[in-house]
Amino acid sequence: MVSYILHARHRNKWLSNKKILKSLKNLIPKDLIKNHVRKLQKALKEGIDNNDKDMKLQLDKQLVYILKYLIKWFRLNYKFNSNGLRVLGYLPKHKSADQYYPNTASPISNIKEFQYIIKKFKHNRDTGAQIFTALLRSLGFESRLVFSLPLLAVRNGITPLKQPKVDEKKLSVNKDNDLLYPYYWTELINPLNPEEVIVLETECFHNEENRLIRLTRVANNNTSDIINQDNLNQYYTDLFYPVPSQFNQMSMHYVISLTNDNLILPISSRYMTDISYRWFDKLDLRTDHGRSALLFQSLIRIFNHGKHYDHLTNLELDTLRKVAMINYKIPTNFTAMKRNPNVVTLSTLRYNESIPTSTTTPISKIKLDSKLELVYFKNSIVVGKSIKQWKFLGRSVKPTELDHPLKSTKALTPRTIEGKRLYNLNIYNNEPELNETKLYSFDQTCPYITLETTLDINGNLVLPRNKYGNMEIYRENMVPENCMWLKLSDIETILNDYRKTNDLKIQYVNVVVGFNFTSKPGQCIPVKNGVIILKQDELLIKKIWLQGKMRLNHLELESKKKETEAMWELFIRRVRIKEKLNKRYG
Repeated sequence: MVSYILHARHRNKWLSNKKILKSLKNLIPKDLIKNHVRKLQKALKEGIDNNDKDMKLQLDKQLVYILKYLIKWFRLNYKFNSNGLRVLGYLPKHKSADQYYPNTASPISNIKEFQYIIKKFKHNRDTGAQIFTALLRSLGFESRLVFSLPLLAVRNGITPLKQPKVDEKKLSVNKDNDLLYPYYWTELINPLNPEEVIVLETECFHNEENRLIRLTRVANNNTSDIINQDNLNQYYTDLFYPVPSQFNQMSMHYVISLTNDNLILPISSRYMTDISYRWFDKLDLRTDHGRSALLFQSLIRIFNHGKHYDHLTNLELDTLRKVAMINYKIPTNFTAMKRNPNVVTLSTLRYNESIPTSTTTPISKIKLDSKLELVYFKNSIVVGKSIKQWKFLGRSVKPTELDHPLKSTKALTPRTIEGKRLYNLNIYNNEPELNETKLYSFDQTCPYITLETTLDINGNLVLPRNKYGNMEIYRENMVPENCMWLKLSDIETILNDYRKTNDLKIQYVNVVVGFNFTSKPGQCIPVKNGVIILKQDELLIKKIWLQGKMRLNHLELESKKKETEAMWELFIRRVRIKEKLNKRYG
């Protein structure tokens, strides 16, 4: 994903280069520029009277004529002499890429080489779509380079698609004509009506009406009831979406458009269905869909940093969001519903998920396993966690919410022998409700409520600790007030030794940062790291640790020295034995 976006961004920058635009403008037939383009430009410069419908209709016909003329002229003159992108599957293991990915195109590493390609007017179909986009820019139009990123799906547990082996003879003749859908095409912002976008394709589609499609770019501001299933075709087209078949192995995952100013816009909603989840306020990072969408959105933000979104562009993105939120399909079986990233029913929720049905409006009804169920968007799901799980994240359940859990679950079973005994005892005593774990939502929690230090009889501060004599700390914000967390190496061992050999009483509590369930099956071994001390004892304890560390290092050096001497003695003894054997037996 990163490589493709970087490549398209770099190439699109060339398409606005003055030298490139000048070279392309010189190729366009002079009659077209003189008799049609200049007349249109003059009318646009003088201004168009919105009330004069006849004039607008005449100019619109002239614009369509120019575009259709350029498409036909380009198809007649631009020649394919090499192969472009062919990403149809993963490279088989232990195979050479040269046998599976064609590399017949001459490289384009700088603007001079790109100018040379324009002069020859020969290359692959991807470069052709890029040149056509620049051709429109040379005439003063606002044209965008559209790129469908040829990513491959990650299919867990399913054998992924494999890239077919290159048939050199076949590819040398058809030059990618077997690829039924384009990776690159062009979008033109209608100069007569900026709220309309004209989608242009010059190479793949054989039907002339499919090469020029007019779509509404910006919906009216009157909320989402303007866009519905009845008028969806005004905003969306499925002509570019690859339909899987025995003749087609292409796929579509993300579509971007790059403007004259190299602004990258996510326009997948204009060409794809079932991507509502990408416009949710919160992505589900537990799934591949959610993680991929987060990466994509992050890259768009990084590449567009410092660039300006005009008012119409913001309205366009809002329109694309509205289109995505109504352009989806509801699965008809249980398995497909569980896998769907957009919608969910109450029966397909995970053990820790819940939907507040009292405040959430369902979007549809469906029969699953002969049972009528309500369908909701997945952004209405509320995820719950147990008190222990929230503690790992440095949060506490609000005291007022302890008796009002989001839901209770029996899915979280104990992992230790002691916990399993208690679990079975509750079942034996007909009290299975005691085995349920209460789950709470994020809104029911607050930053961790730390333990408090207490005062003894003499008024001295006393460190808090749990029933096991230690303290569980998973985040820095869990450290009690007036205390600090020392993570110095071997500090527990040093302080334990110091306490045994000195009368000076120092306070410290071992810190548990996690648990290990793998070293001893059925047992929970605490993982410790550092100690909690009072801030007033910091200097004293650091001095003790420094002295103890020096002593440990000295003992370690002495141990290594003794070990080395013992090894050397053993070595000498064996050498002597070898010499005796050689003298006696030769």
